[in-house]
Amino acid sequence: MLKVANIEVVYHSVVLVLKGVSLEVPSGKVVALLGPNGAGKTTTLRTITGLLDIHHAQATKGSVLFGEHDLLQTKAHQVVGCGISQVMEGRRILADLTVEENLQAGGTMEPRVQVAEDIAKHYERFPILAERRKQPAGYLSGGEQQMLAIARALMCRPKLLLLDEPSLGLAPKLVAQVASLISEINSDGVSVLLVEQNAAMALDVASEAYVMENGKIVLHGESEELRQDKDVQEFYLGIAKAGTRSYKEVKLYRRLKRWLS
Repeated sequence: MLKVANIEVVYHSVVLVLKGVSLEVPSGKVVALLGPNGAGKTTTLRTITGLLDIHHAQATKGSVLFGEHDLLQTKAHQVVGCGISQVMEGRRILADLTVEENLQAGGTMEPRVQVAEDIAKHYERFPILAERRKQPAGYLSGGEQQMLAIARALMCRPKLLLLDEPSLGLAPKLVAQVASLISEINSDGVSVLLVEQNAAMALDVASEAYVMENGKIVLHGESEELRQDKDVQEFYLGIAKAGTRSYKEVKLYRRLKRWLS
């Protein structure tokens, strides 16, 4: 469905952030993109959704194909029309608008009848949003705002949903609910590219995953395979054999050397 091939991205014509990133999202699958802050995960999403220019960045090499569409030659609103929707990091709900107005904003490009049908469907899936439909979205809790952000992204009936750190700042119970929701959305036929630092949650819901470090993909495999990988266990799942050094004692240069060897 989505094929990102050898992408390089430069910010302000100076800083090389993505250094030959390649990944694929098969139709009907959940694929996770893991990595620490600053690895280039969000930049990868911006490359797909056409948002590089507003961040003073540009793709200088590679291709991003979504079916027959070349997304590097496509404006952001046209990417949505192709069937891709994104939930940004930090949720980015419209705080001064009501819950229902946020959902209506998500369906701006769709026929009114379809928008009304989809709002009703999302109220059924998220009863708390139905209860608070006339309240300003800024008054919702963090978990409720995440539900609203996901529901708003689904209003355009995407074929591919991009999720940027959906578990960020949520309590463990809510993280489990978000994971369950991702699986439910995927079972409805929506493919998902999940960007996460919470590797345990991401590997639970994804069929395969990529690990990104310093602007490069350094590891790729099926989720269960990565779960058994010693480096993934140590650096992302907090698992290490007795007698080994703690995570805090591991130097960054050694970490990168291990990934890139």
